[in-house]
Amino acid sequence: MDGTGSGKLSGLAGLKRAGQVLVPSIFVIPTLLLFVYLIFETAKISREKIRQQFAVDSAAFIQMGDYTNFFNRTAYVNGAFPYRIFKEAFECPSLSPGTDHVYQRSQGTGDVCLYDMLYENGVIPKSVDPMDEKRQVQPKPLDSHTKWDIRYDDSLRPGINDLQPGDELNERLVLITQDQGQYIMIFWNEASGFVYKFYAQVYTLLGSVQESQYTVFKRLTENFNFFRKSYYLNASPPECLENPSACGEDGLRSGPKNFISNRVSKSNGNFAMHFVQKLKFFCKKPLSGIPPYQLVETPDIDMPSPGLFQVASVEKSSLKTLGEGIEIFQGWNAGGNYFQVPLDTLAACSETGRPCVHARIATQCPAMWGGGWSGKNNCVWPNPTPKYQTRLYP
Repeated sequence: MDGTGSGKLSGLAGLKRAGQVLVPSIFVIPTLLLFVYLIFETAKISREKIRQQFAVDSAAFIQMGDYTNFFNRTAYVNGAFPYRIFKEAFECPSLSPGTDHVYQRSQGTGDVCLYDMLYENGVIPKSVDPMDEKRQVQPKPLDSHTKWDIRYDDSLRPGINDLQPGDELNERLVLITQDQGQYIMIFWNEASGFVYKFYAQVYTLLGSVQESQYTVFKRLTENFNFFRKSYYLNASPPECLENPSACGEDGLRSGPKNFISNRVSKSNGNFAMHFVQKLKFFCKKPLSGIPPYQLVETPDIDMPSPGLFQVASVEKSSLKTLGEGIEIFQGWNAGGNYFQVPLDTLAACSETGRPCVHARIATQCPAMWGGGWSGKNNCVWPNPTPKYQTRLYP
């Protein structure tokens, strides 16, 4: 054959080989397209799941913050505030005669400080930490202490350092005992005009502060609006857009431990404010303005209803449950996909009946981890230590 014929045969062979690529292409190109669709659908589901997880984590953290704030503020009212107020008001820099709030004993057996008198009667709390200087008028900072060991002397008030909701205080509180009134030179003007009035004013204010704190806390948690609004803003699922007031309902009601059943409430008895109904005291009063002196016993002084606040408590089991963590299971709808896979059914959680994301949220204080400190997350009362922190677990 000549050169021209050989070229034609060679060209036909090349076309045949090129045509062979069409056969696998018929299978490979659709497969690649399906793979692209698979990546797209997987990314779409993953993105939505991440968004739902972030929304639930944020909502749970914000809502539990209300509990953390309430417990810390209650701890301040129970311990640090009265401790600081009465130490600065009643403490004696020294026991030198003539010093403010230092009183002679009528039997000539030395002097006594008003701060010590009231503490011995179980009337005021103080820090019993050995590092706290007894005659230091300014309270020593307790920031570095793991436990704020602030308590009452319970010799005359048994049980006050372990109050729980449902426990009742003795309805009468004796500010200055009969023995002190008889054997210590404390007179009517000081006892009535300073000790009684100042004491009643301080605890009336503390009671008002605690009641206000609880009212705010109740408003913030009665419908868990922070959880609902945060979830609405970060996830915006269709059911929230249709009914914002019911947004996040799965997360609030699913699981054995949830915000609803562990609400800190007066109505179900896991939170209480404890009051005394009457005050009285003993002191000396001169006869006709000169010695000898007579012992004066005041009649019971009735406190306005519901009484004079002393301390607030939260049930230990509720604090322990909140410390261990509240389980949140929030359902969401995966929706349709290119492959018509029913993900809402196949990936459904038992807690919600549809795909869900999970978070465990807790509020914890140093007592949660033991270390010889009994109570298991009880830093409200006793040992009121305002160091609760909100913690989020996967």
